[in-house]
Formats: sequence, C-alpha cells, structure tokens
Amino acid sequence: MVKVLISLSVLAAAARAGSVTELPESVTKLIDYSINPCDDFYQYACGAWYNDAVIPPDEHQIDTSFKKINIENEAILKSILSDNKPKLG
Repeated sequence: MVKVLISLSVLAAAARAGSVTELPESVTKLIDYSINPCDDFYQYACGAWYNDAVIPPDEHQIDTSFKKINIENEAILKSILSDNKPKLG
C-alpha cells in the first residue's frame, strides 16, 4: 500500500507540475539517484525512502501523513469535548 501511495504521489506531483523543471523536496528526498530509472524505476523513484524508512516495532506499517492528520483531529476533538461551555438554544 505504501509503495502504491508513494508512486502515485510522484506521478501526481509530476502531472500537476506542468512545465516545472525542478521537483519539490518532498519528492526528491525519496529518489535514489544512484539507480538508472530505465533499469528499475521503482527503486529509482522510492529507493531513498525505502533504504531510510524504519517501521516502529509496535506498528506494522508506516503511514505518516494519515497519522499526523489523525493526531491533529484527536487534539481538536479533545478540545471540543473538554470545553464545558453551555450551549445556546
């Protein structure tokens, strides 16, 4: 699943970029420039991420973007639920 999301992210970034000649850092930090993209495009596009990624021992996958959103949403919900102001109406 992570492989698919990363590949789709790279593809979407390239498609939306139009005539932009430089990739954003969020994409370039994933690329393994030591690999020829004609030999192994997946390893080229995601190799740096794959080599550096560490799955925490208490988890079975890495899902940083959704995890960040979930943490932010939980904080918002906690503040809403802890707010004991009387409701009008």
